[in-house]
Amino acid sequence: MTDFIRLESSSLGVTLGSRGARLVQLTSKRHGAELLLDGSRLAAELIDQFCIGGTAGPYAGRLRREHPVTGESTVLLHGGEAALHRLDWRLLHREGATSAAYVTCLGHGDGGLPGDREFGVVYTVDDDRLIIDLTAKSSRDTPISMTNHAYFTLGAQSVCELSLSLNAHKVLATDTSQCATGELLPIAGTHLDFTRERSLADPQTEQPIALDHSYVMESAASQSLTPGVAARLVNRTNGISLIVASNQPCLQVYTASHLTAPLTAHSAICLEAQGFPNGPNLSLGEGNSILRAGHSVAQRIVYRIGDAA
Repeated sequence: MTDFIRLESSSLGVTLGSRGARLVQLTSKRHGAELLLDGSRLAAELIDQFCIGGTAGPYAGRLRREHPVTGESTVLLHGGEAALHRLDWRLLHREGATSAAYVTCLGHGDGGLPGDREFGVVYTVDDDRLIIDLTAKSSRDTPISMTNHAYFTLGAQSVCELSLSLNAHKVLATDTSQCATGELLPIAGTHLDFTRERSLADPQTEQPIALDHSYVMESAASQSLTPGVAARLVNRTNGISLIVASNQPCLQVYTASHLTAPLTAHSAICLEAQGFPNGPNLSLGEGNSILRAGHSVAQRIVYRIGDAA
């Protein structure tokens, strides 16, 4: 059973759940609006199926693995059978109403990946910001890339009511299994180009733009805990904006096309700051896709809520 706790700042209210160390609710007090697809009343099976608000990992996105004996190739999504969002995390501690830390672990071979691994997530609210710090360490070299999988609505019923801008000029190409190939595709002049703010509704059909793409951030070289701005999401109707900042090289942008009843397709957008999908198999993922034995890694995501103007 999921245990819920509440964090508060002067501007934000945050509800967290122990299942998947997940972000359940994010409320803007000043705007009087719930900003996420609310997972507080959804069935656990539905939350697990779509990773709603969960901590995704041990390797976020798709990762191709080959069986060491048979050579059979499989694709893990968000960790497969050992996905972190399906685990019951332990609340390690909380600091008043502003911060809470969760921990969990996986054994060597769990999910087909090496190493006895320890994971941590710390949520901190600070005025108009929600800061998510993700950490991991392992007894063996192992693929690691974590993220948060919140579904943002900013109070809208459909992504068609939202506008998006991204600090990216390229996306990763994928194969027939939707696994990244390592090829970088320029997006200038295409329907994937959000270098300037654009509506998430197609201007010709007025239908939602279907996105499930990994954008490579212009700030990809930064590996410090000083986040670079990755995206800005805006609801012009109610005047709410969201800025996503991260020290990660990629942002998976997904307009929730696969949500099924009782949820509605394209009713929210995921902005998943993470490492390179399939990074251990790609030259561009070298250096930030494998956690070396005995070392630790720290990733940071910051959500800042403001006005649309």
